[in-house]
Amino acid sequence: MYSSNLGLIIAIAISLGLAGVLAMMGSLLITNIRAGAQARGIAEQARNDARQKLLVSSVQDLRPLLGETPDAAGIRIDLQLPPEAVPVFAVKAELCELLAKVAAHAASVMSAGTTLQVSARVEGGHAVVHWRDLDAADVRPPLARFFDVLGGVSQASARVCEHIAGHHGGRIYSAPDAGGVLGLTLFDAAVAGSRG
Repeated sequence: MYSSNLGLIIAIAISLGLAGVLAMMGSLLITNIRAGAQARGIAEQARNDARQKLLVSSVQDLRPLLGETPDAAGIRIDLQLPPEAVPVFAVKAELCELLAKVAAHAASVMSAGTTLQVSARVEGGHAVVHWRDLDAADVRPPLARFFDVLGGVSQASARVCEHIAGHHGGRIYSAPDAGGVLGLTLFDAAVAGSRG
């Protein structure tokens, strides 16, 4: 009698354990199915975003866009542009937003009457734009510290610029150019027409 009750208790415990394992496996299966569906949805959204970006993107010559950069808050702009086009495949409105934010940052950190040199070129199949404070005495002038933690509007603008550059396959960062003084460089992933 005692052994049959013990056997029954063991059988019930094993059955409950198996039921728990099966329930957990079922729960994991359902979770995986949901996660897979969510991942497929995210991937589809990314494909749609890429298609949309492709539809609104076009070949842009950076020279006229840089020429439209407004003189801001008393600083002068010295454009150093090549005679040949500096083409990139991009969304014009986003590119203009990036250029305007860099100009606004320069105007906010450079002294009145100083000169912001803006140069553009094609270098090794890449479009390159460089901004430099020609009157900077410091090796790391405020213009080059765009991505340092400044807080507020400056930091938000820097993040927007990074996002836009990355969205177009490029990057924007502090780097030296001719003369050795740090400035800001926009480096596009590839010149339009040379993309694989």
